[in-house]
Amino acid sequence: MTKNELIFTVFEKLQIQSDDTDISSELVSSLLDSKRGMLLKQQYSGKGWNIPREVKQEICLSLKLVDTVSGYSCAGKILQSHDSLPKTIKIKGKEGPLLVRKPDSTVISLNVVPVERIPYLFANKFTAMLTYCAVDYDGKLVLISADNKLKFLESVKVTDVFERPDGAYDLSCLDGIKNQDYLDLEYPMEAGMADMAINMVVQELTRSLMLPSDEENDATDDRQQVAQPRGRRRSY
Repeated sequence: MTKNELIFTVFEKLQIQSDDTDISSELVSSLLDSKRGMLLKQQYSGKGWNIPREVKQEICLSLKLVDTVSGYSCAGKILQSHDSLPKTIKIKGKEGPLLVRKPDSTVISLNVVPVERIPYLFANKFTAMLTYCAVDYDGKLVLISADNKLKFLESVKVTDVFERPDGAYDLSCLDGIKNQDYLDLEYPMEAGMADMAINMVVQELTRSLMLPSDEENDATDDRQQVAQPRGRRRSY
């Protein structure tokens, strides 16, 4: 389903027909992202290796050689992405990007480490020739290799599960996606999980529509009018 279809289904379940209500499409969109993240953590906590393809997204990041990373001098031997990675869902057992590939889709064998370990990576002669990957404090991807085998790499493809799928579309490897409205693109979530997320959003919004009772004035008509026009922008 697309994001627009998900949003439309939420409004249908809430039985909101008017174009003007307190509930905006932007609010529903944000709630869907939040519920998706929560459900993914619940479903795949402890088995990050088994995350289905439907919930993943691939982005492309251009790279540059840098002289320092987090204060560590590396004399132009470390590659860093120009753009920051979109925030990812921290599923237990997943410490870094799920997959990093070269532009030709060749998988790069990486050892994901905390950025704080960079100064100590080459102290051990048995591990000094490995290729490492870290995410800096500003969210930029860092690739480290002592033998310069990645020195001339200009870009990479990164596959991961992102908190806000809409933001990841801007860095998509597919040029056609960038020119489309992200609300009309397939939302990265399994069909069964989509139904659960929709119901959770509907329940939360239903509670937010409830008004306190007025026992002194018994204004039942006022209590029934819970979705009065207030200028909501609809995207579908």
